[in-house]
Amino acid sequence: MKRLLIASLLLASVAQAKEVLPWIENDYAKAIAHAKAADLPVFVEAWAPW
Repeated sequence: MKRLLIASLLLASVAQAKEVLPWIENDYAKAIAHAKAADLPVFVEAWAPW
């Protein structure tokens, strides 16, 4: 029961994050323009399969 509650809270957090954080994928220029217009920092996520 405890694990179900934790999983539910995590899923709820993810659902809220999608609404709050606008992700701009594969368009660096657009992300920078959006950040400058809103005076916000940019978070860049990068990874490699190796």
